[in-house]
Amino acid sequence: MADETPKGPPARPDNRRRRLLRAGVALLIMVGGGYWGFGWLEHRLGVVIENDARIAADMISISSRVEGWVVKVPVGQGAKLKAGDLILQIDSREAEQKLKELAARIKEIKAERDEVLVEIRVMDQQTNHRLAAQKYRVEASKAALGSAVANVGLKKSELKRIEALAARRIASAQRLEQASSDLRVARQNARRAEAELASSRAVLLEIRATGGKSDALREQVTRLKAEQEQAFARYEQQRLNLEDRKIISPVAGVIDKTFIDAGEFVRPGQRLALIHDPNNIWIDANIRETDIRDVRLGAPVTVFVDAFPGRTFQGEVVRIGSATTSQFALLPSPNPSGNFTKISQRIPIKIRIPQEDGKFLPGMMVEIEISAGGDGGGPS
Repeated sequence: MADETPKGPPARPDNRRRRLLRAGVALLIMVGGGYWGFGWLEHRLGVVIENDARIAADMISISSRVEGWVVKVPVGQGAKLKAGDLILQIDSREAEQKLKELAARIKEIKAERDEVLVEIRVMDQQTNHRLAAQKYRVEASKAALGSAVANVGLKKSELKRIEALAARRIASAQRLEQASSDLRVARQNARRAEAELASSRAVLLEIRATGGKSDALREQVTRLKAEQEQAFARYEQQRLNLEDRKIISPVAGVIDKTFIDAGEFVRPGQRLALIHDPNNIWIDANIRETDIRDVRLGAPVTVFVDAFPGRTFQGEVVRIGSATTSQFALLPSPNPSGNFTKISQRIPIKIRIPQEDGKFLPGMMVEIEISAGGDGGGPS
């Protein structure tokens, strides 16, 4: 009887199903991983990713136009300000006193000028009245002289007629003497009238000469007006000096840092505080030159802020730089040895992003994903 080989126990159906299940799970993992990998690769190819980015804002340096002692600093670091709010006060007592002195000087000059103007008006009125009266006297003297001269002519004619009659013994010697006397009197009256006319004309010239004093007063008014304008200019300058002793915020914002305390001395141009407007922020990013062709103006940007993990924010490209960041380096990188190492350059861009309840602060680090835009938008 031949030997029979013993057979093992038949395969259990449970093991077969387990192997099939493992194979199915592995296949699903491979398919899912491939699908995820394809999606990840597609996403990477469709965006420009950069982690060299940070939130920025206009940091406004507050300084003083005048010098003096600080008497009050009512706000501190982190204080929220409205435009026009007081940041610090410089001692203004001396400036106020000078302003009062200049105001008093302006009033004094104005009073003196008004007094001279009144004097000019009174003088002009008096001069005009005297001129009118004296012109009338001159005309009357002219008329009297004309009458006297005419009378002299008549008396001359009368004397000649009497002399002719006396030569023929028709007129008496007494009548001839009377005619000669009348002529002498007429000539005396004419000389008197001529003298009166000359005197009237002299008085008229004297009255007109008083207008020279009026002209001198008008020159004084002009000089006082110039002094008043100069004093007013100094007053305005001092008023600005007084206003500049109140250091106020030019914008609504937040104080980031103060550099002075009450009791310290301030000099013109000295930095006193730093402020920024929290509602005017953006993102500065430096994009590799090999990626800039995929960046366009207006491209949507997904922003990941390091301070808020797990959250995303949306922005927009609003500016693309026209030069690489190396062109603005403080220290140049010369190559005297002739050895050259090519380094990929970066181009700055600006991304607009809305403020998030004041949470975005200047200097915060962010990562960005820019939706690729083909050939890019070029510098702007």
